[in-house]
Amino acid sequence: MKKNPAIFRQMLRIENDRKELQPLHELLEDWQQADFAALDPGWLNLTGQKIEMSRVAGDDQREPPEMTLTGGVAALRPPATPNNETQTFYQRAWVERPRGHSKTSDMALQLGWILLYGRPGLVGLAAAADADQASLIRDALQRLANWNEEQFAPLDFLKETVRNRETGSQLKIITSDVGSSYGVLPDFIICDELCHWAKPDLWYSLLSSAAKKADCLLAVLTNAGVGRGWQWEARELAQTSDLWYFSSLDGPQAPWIREDWLDEQRQMLPDPVFRRLWLNQWQHSDGEFLTLAEVEACRDEALSPQQSGQPHLSYIAAIDYAEKHDLTVGILIHWENGKLFVDRMDVQRPTADRPTQVQWVDDWMANIAGNFHRVTFILDEYQMVGTIQKYESEYDVRRFNFAGGQGNHALAIALRRVILQRQIVWYPSCGQIENATSRDDLETEMASLLLKQSPSGRCRIDHHQDGVHHDDRSFALGAAVLHALEGNAEGEWINIDHTAGLW
Repeated sequence: MKKNPAIFRQMLRIENDRKELQPLHELLEDWQQADFAALDPGWLNLTGQKIEMSRVAGDDQREPPEMTLTGGVAALRPPATPNNETQTFYQRAWVERPRGHSKTSDMALQLGWILLYGRPGLVGLAAAADADQASLIRDALQRLANWNEEQFAPLDFLKETVRNRETGSQLKIITSDVGSSYGVLPDFIICDELCHWAKPDLWYSLLSSAAKKADCLLAVLTNAGVGRGWQWEARELAQTSDLWYFSSLDGPQAPWIREDWLDEQRQMLPDPVFRRLWLNQWQHSDGEFLTLAEVEACRDEALSPQQSGQPHLSYIAAIDYAEKHDLTVGILIHWENGKLFVDRMDVQRPTADRPTQVQWVDDWMANIAGNFHRVTFILDEYQMVGTIQKYESEYDVRRFNFAGGQGNHALAIALRRVILQRQIVWYPSCGQIENATSRDDLETEMASLLLKQSPSGRCRIDHHQDGVHHDDRSFALGAAVLHALEGNAEGEWINIDHTAGLW
């Protein structure tokens, strides 16, 4: 009876929220059971058992197949086609759930079963966008084995492989290395968090590999994505094709997702990000980063720009330099009484006949270093490499990639958090551009920023490409804030998870 995946799940125990082992079947939700029931026949097909098909007239086309197992023979109720012809069980599945809804853990249950009870020598691939994401399926399988040692005893866990030493069946963990997916004839393929894959190459390779074997099972696990690119096209095909099982949860339904957690996420995350991650709603790429009211709440009318520092404080200075088209910004901040203070923000705007010279940066750094104590300078590691090499032996200089995807993502999240949590304050007219015909300061710039989400799941801030708006003051402030959160100048280190609430 262990060869029935449903019976196998009833035998297992998992850890509950009290850190106690509890029978798995007591914790499963209806939507989990529905996805299991839809995929079980496809997995059962890989055991080599005889499968007998039967159809109940009038069944809904999208209803998952039902299965019973008697004497090693499965009786299935497959989905009915519009002309009432019997259709085979699903060998393709698209499972779309909000964050925290057990996508990876549920798939680990199915992978554990097929590795234990599939026919000898099966080869499966679990693919993800990067090594960290790919390791989650292996880790989920390892946890199941730790909780159920007797059932999972035949499995060996290596770095990139889970192998049944008795049957030779194995699961290989791969990432965005497309070359590793060619030449393989897999029996089953798992594409984890497909909507976070930056490029379609691996997807195309795996999709074509799945077609090489008649009984290959292909399953996509994902959160809602961004835009209308290749992932959206794959989703639309899965949703409309009779060959695919398609399941998408409408918003958070897991009882372990607490309402206060959701409230926190709703407050802290930009609305498009919250809707994508927690409501499981596909989004366009752009959205509002911050409102003017949220930004203005960080203004302290009692503050003023500082010309010199205090001996007991340490300072962080960040510079965003542009010669011709953008603003050059120098900003100085410090920690005090658990809050970040903006001491000064100096802005230089170039004109058509007067570009901003690098000498401005040299003079600004010299002025700050001479009038403030224990200053750490944050400079663009690519754009200002000459300045870094010139001063890194004289000052405490740190490199930062202002344009890099991961750095930009971390910067955007850090900046938004300190503003919403009122953990930063600045003086009135901070970052104001001299001789501007209208209000043009840090607050108006941040309120005009766009939040852009990439297919990889990362966020970044950007400005309207209209020749009027800028993002340089925000980038400089964000780089300084990010460094401040990673290493508090008051000596208190803060762990900041740059991907918290985003993956």
